[in-house]
Amino acid sequence: MVNKTRESAIKALEFDPHDLACEELRHVYRGKNSSKIIVFFCGFIAASLVAWDIGWKYAGAWYAWLLISHLWHWWLGRLDFQSANVSIELARINRHIAAAAMAGLGWGALSIALPYLSRTSNAAILIIMLIAVIVKLPRLVVFLPIFFAFAAAVYIPLMLSVPFLDYESLHMVLVMLLVVGATLWASASEVRKILIDVLLKQVMSEQASWEDRLTGIGNRRSFDAYLATTWMQASRAKVPLSLMMVDVDFFKKYNDSHGHQAGDSCLRQVAAALDGCVRRTVDSVTRYGGEEFSVVLFHTTLNEARNISENMIAAIQKLNIRHEQSPYEIVTVSIGIATIIPGVDNTMQQLIEEADKCLYRAKQNGRNRAEWHMLAID
Repeated sequence: MVNKTRESAIKALEFDPHDLACEELRHVYRGKNSSKIIVFFCGFIAASLVAWDIGWKYAGAWYAWLLISHLWHWWLGRLDFQSANVSIELARINRHIAAAAMAGLGWGALSIALPYLSRTSNAAILIIMLIAVIVKLPRLVVFLPIFFAFAAAVYIPLMLSVPFLDYESLHMVLVMLLVVGATLWASASEVRKILIDVLLKQVMSEQASWEDRLTGIGNRRSFDAYLATTWMQASRAKVPLSLMMVDVDFFKKYNDSHGHQAGDSCLRQVAAALDGCVRRTVDSVTRYGGEEFSVVLFHTTLNEARNISENMIAAIQKLNIRHEQSPYEIVTVSIGIATIIPGVDNTMQQLIEEADKCLYRAKQNGRNRAEWHMLAID
């Protein structure tokens, strides 16, 4: 059921499955305060029991390992949980899995002490491990690689210690492994299904909030986020970044004479035509507001951007949408183009303002044309 839900959502939403995996991973670190309490409080009690039967040296070493491994896990989670709009690299995901295994091994290492503890301490230690696993696993199960890494790190050392336990302790461990393991797996599978459904709804809602409802392309929020991301990429690679501001000429007059429904239809056709002129996945066409659109072109020189603008102007003319209040008698667009190689002395706002200035010049010079400018590198 989970796989069918995931596949249908991916097909319907058309987003990268890696993005969903990143959302699942971030969900692992939501509401982790209860886990922190379990680690510090229950870990201290377990260390005290071990110190009572074996000595503080081993107990202190184990407790330090438990805290360090969990702190590493939480630290990685804090970094990527805060980067809500940034895709998490595969290498970082692998580090999360490794950190979960180390955290699980922190609890699993308690199994080494079981043969040397009293029956009472054994029972208490197993209850503490049970509490730690029950609190941790239902949240981890939303991202299965981390779930299995943590569970294996807890249970494998426990199973390896079985030959060295007395009969009563062995019986207790086997009951714990069978009953708790089966219960957790059944409940965890159901929890995972529910959480995946919730995550998919969140992703669908998030995508809807980044999409302009009228035209179906990205909205202003999408533009702001994508320009920021592309700006950083162009800055690191030291490649040109071009921005187009596109405005539908005399649109208010068109709206007044033809009505709002015709105006909406016009904007949808213009958006589709503009989007059709941008074929690379690294480029983006969004609705900036009203009858204005924006086009972000990564690693695109000024000449290349000019060629794309000419194609856009021709594509809008080809729509042949009648506009009697325009001197061209059809709907046309004006375009302002600004190109820059981002650096420490430049800002995105400068790029936007320059593109707006070029758009203003295009309107002043007769509309149905493009004007451009290459920003100098300071």
